[in-house]
Amino acid sequence: METIYDILKEEHDQMANLFQQALRDGSKVTFLKIKLETDPHMMGEEKFFYPLLEGKEELHELVSHAYEEHNEAKALISELEYMDEINEKWTAKLSELKQSIDHHIEEEEGKVFEKARNALSQEKAEEIARLYIEFKRSYMNRIETE
Repeated sequence: METIYDILKEEHDQMANLFQQALRDGSKVTFLKIKLETDPHMMGEEKFFYPLLEGKEELHELVSHAYEEHNEAKALISELEYMDEINEKWTAKLSELKQSIDHHIEEEEGKVFEKARNALSQEKAEEIARLYIEFKRSYMNRIETE
């Protein structure tokens, strides 16, 4: 059974590919694909993964920092959402978002996942994965019907 770490790592890789494409084509459409991936990803982490880790003393500070990084990414996404791709700041802002998310992913995979594996059982990591997948499926169904 897949764990939450497997799923998040796979999504991180997908985001990296989308960012490469976005910086190549400078397209708002590609940016919107990134937004469609990052929004439920961050919400799912904040709803199912981070709350379990916050209570662990060895993870509290890392999780607090992860929330801050999510907030930074959300602010940049919001700026880009209301910016036109022909705006002279578009590429710089998109690059800033990529750097912010790359940094977050590096810390999450390098520090948070490692400590979380020691703090959560395999069964718990699989349970979180199931809840996360159900949440994302429901989220995407809502988006499609709107």
